[in-house]
Parts: sequence; C-alpha cells; structure tokens
Amino acid sequence: MKNSRMIYSTDSAAQKCPRCGQYECICDQPPEAPLAGQTAKILVDRKGRKGKSVTVVEGLRVNPMHLAEIAKSMKQKIGTGGTAKNGRIEIQGEHRQVVAGMLQDLGVKTKLSGG
Repeated sequence: MKNSRMIYSTDSAAQKCPRCGQYECICDQPPEAPLAGQTAKILVDRKGRKGKSVTVVEGLRVNPMHLAEIAKSMKQKIGTGGTAKNGRIEIQGEHRQVVAGMLQDLGVKTKLSGG
C-alpha cells in the first residue's frame, strides 16, 4: 500500500525567491513611487463589518512590504488593530484625523472622504 502523504516537494510555486526571500516574488515589481507628493484617500467604512467602523487609506503606490510597515507604525501610534491588504491600509475604529496627520508628516497629501 502506497503512502499518499507528501513529505518533500520540489514544486517551484512553494519555494521562496532567492533574491527577496518571499514566497510571492516582489523582485520584478516596478519601483515604488516616493511617498512625498502622492495623494491618499482616507475614508471610514462600515459595510460588511456588522456596524463597526474601519478607517481605510487608499491610493498609496508603494510595494506591499512598505505598505505593511506604514500600517504597522500607524497601528502602534494609534494603539489599535488593522491590516494592509489589496493596496489598502485598514485601521480599526474612526481615526481619520490622526491617520491624516501621520500621512502628512510623511509628505503625503490627504483627502478625507465620506461622512
């Protein structure tokens, strides 16, 4: 009887990139634009979250690793949870003014959107 458990795989999709060390290679992505001069849209979203508010930052053209670093510093300063995914930063709660101030300190122009 043959054992069907896979012990080792040489599948290239399951290996890390030798240059960047990530499973999803980011080496071939275009270089990121500098933060200074970019415009970010900041809004509060409640859809699909059972009425709970989330502050969303959209429109930053940076690589996913840098976006995660920006999100991490925001979460630490505000003292709340959040995530960086799909080119957006989501911070739990209504923190538009604080997030706008932090982005302006980085040289990013901000637009407040929504109510």
